[in-house]
Amino acid sequence: MHNHCHSSTKDHSHSHKQASELNLYLLAFTLSLFAGIIEIAVRYLISGSVSLFGDAAHGISDGSTYGLLALVLVICKYRPEQELVWTKIAVWFSFGLLFFGDYLVFSEAIERFFIPREVLGGWTFVTATFSFGLNLFVVWMLQKIPKEEHNIRHDSMSFHALSDMFVSVGVIISSLIIIATGWYAADWIMAFAIAFYLLFLLCVLAIRIIRGDWKIGHNHSKECSHHHE
Repeated sequence: MHNHCHSSTKDHSHSHKQASELNLYLLAFTLSLFAGIIEIAVRYLISGSVSLFGDAAHGISDGSTYGLLALVLVICKYRPEQELVWTKIAVWFSFGLLFFGDYLVFSEAIERFFIPREVLGGWTFVTATFSFGLNLFVVWMLQKIPKEEHNIRHDSMSFHALSDMFVSVGVIISSLIIIATGWYAADWIMAFAIAFYLLFLLCVLAIRIIRGDWKIGHNHSKECSHHHE
């Protein structure tokens, strides 16, 4: 009887942690998608900033990773035998989205190199700062999780959120240069820097796919086996 109660308490605690983790991934996914949509809207409707579009492409691709974490966690709970199949689909989708976004950023940056256009630094600054704030909030939420509950997914998510913050900082810097000097070239130069960074992330993801690392560094198998013990 005592062992049964202990097992039930342990299972309940594990389920609660999984639910909290899933809510965090969904929150990060929603915020990243929201920030990306806002940045794309401001880029095309107001500011004309290519680097802002690059920040959006990066944020949306990282947001898809958060969605991937949530998806695998749900599948792990209800359909553990389908975990690998859906992980492959999600990884390929994330790769395709990142590739398409990087292609668009490169194309627009090259176009601006040959045909310079006005960039509204003030709007770019405000929007990039907004995106930075959302990612800072995600990082803060991650830091609230006790150290003993950290796992490799938290580390990966922290890396993506910090990476988004750094890209936003780059856009903020280029927008401040434009505000101070009116040098619009700072925008497409920063866009090229972001595009090459996205290319680096693509190479890392491609290597993982070639190696068959479909877990993309996240150890779900132990949690699945624990859930069904």
